[in-house]
Amino acid sequence: MRFLPRLLHVGAAAAILIVVYLAWLQHDHLGHNIHEAWEGTAHRVVVFGDDWSDTGKYRVSPPLKAKAITRDPDRGEVWTETLCRELACNFIDNFARSMPPQNDVETIGSLIDSDIRAQAVPVTDNNNNTQAMFDFKTQVQQFLEYEKKKHRVGVPERLRKIDEWTIFTVSFGLWDLLEYSTLEKEYALKAIDNSIEGLFENLDLLAKHVVAPMKIVAPKLVDVTFLPRFQSRKDIDKEHFAEDQHHLVFLWTYWNTVLSRTASQWKHGEIFMPNPNNLILDQVRAKQLYSKQISDASGMGKQAPLFDYVEEPCLKSKADDSASVLQEAGVEKCSDASKHLFWDDVHLSGPAHQLIGRAAASLLRGNHTVNVGGSAQGSDNDKKAPGKDTPSFKLKFPPGY
Repeated sequence: MRFLPRLLHVGAAAAILIVVYLAWLQHDHLGHNIHEAWEGTAHRVVVFGDDWSDTGKYRVSPPLKAKAITRDPDRGEVWTETLCRELACNFIDNFARSMPPQNDVETIGSLIDSDIRAQAVPVTDNNNNTQAMFDFKTQVQQFLEYEKKKHRVGVPERLRKIDEWTIFTVSFGLWDLLEYSTLEKEYALKAIDNSIEGLFENLDLLAKHVVAPMKIVAPKLVDVTFLPRFQSRKDIDKEHFAEDQHHLVFLWTYWNTVLSRTASQWKHGEIFMPNPNNLILDQVRAKQLYSKQISDASGMGKQAPLFDYVEEPCLKSKADDSASVLQEAGVEKCSDASKHLFWDDVHLSGPAHQLIGRAAASLLRGNHTVNVGGSAQGSDNDKKAPGKDTPSFKLKFPPGY
């Protein structure tokens, strides 16, 4: 007769332990995903990339507090957060990384593959000790390890809803291109070819471990010569500014061409490719037309532009406009960040990021893919859909190349 009370005590103790364990899981990154899946809501965005995609919340290997970035509320959300909100996703698994605000050693942002940079860029006293943030190759490995751990304590398949989905975002190239722009054309093109090849090799690896269908948002690269960091050199180095701009624009065009061509041939999932550069150009053009009280055939220029400042960033250096790291020089902040296209010398403002996130969400909703087996991005019954971009593989070489 004593067996029954003892069994009840054991059962009660086990139940208490389960409740405590589940409560602990809800406060843990891994437990957050499990808790969401237990409720049947497993709609997520998995983020790979650099500063432009990083939400500042990490599933694995968070940076030390001294090197962590505290986001200014006025900066607004990044495009991956807008994408999640537009698609009504439940959470973001972020593996992207940003450059730390201050560092004792020279640092560059996340690349596609740090080994490719090491092979391409000659070792000098200036870059011998340069550190790079987690590259795409490392981020993918972190994701795969994270998924293994999650499934070891995961939710049985029978308890999951059938409407689960995952969107992957992959946004690289800014720091890669800045690094390779210092190389001779032949070596820079080779480094770009290797980088794009490495990007899709890692997508192949992801495809082997992810349940189909795989959906990937891979934005094209923005023309880095539009960034305030590059434009600030106009009055400092007039002699070489035009030459460097010419070289960088060519490399940027080549990057996007190789990226688009390779994406169009990828067969392991659907790729959606928004074009942030077109979105930025539209805002610059709208400001220019409105300021001169003229409009184009589409009517652009008649309405007040979204941004009052399309060249001047919200955060400006107080000490030295040519400083390589804005934060180290000290900054002054604008009164209304929403009126600026750029947040600082290398990042867009929150409203600009929202344009990218909404454009990406629109492509996903319309199933406008760029690769084999999907509907042609930007086309619908042979008509170009508004806001879409049809990839072109005709690379026009600038004069002198």
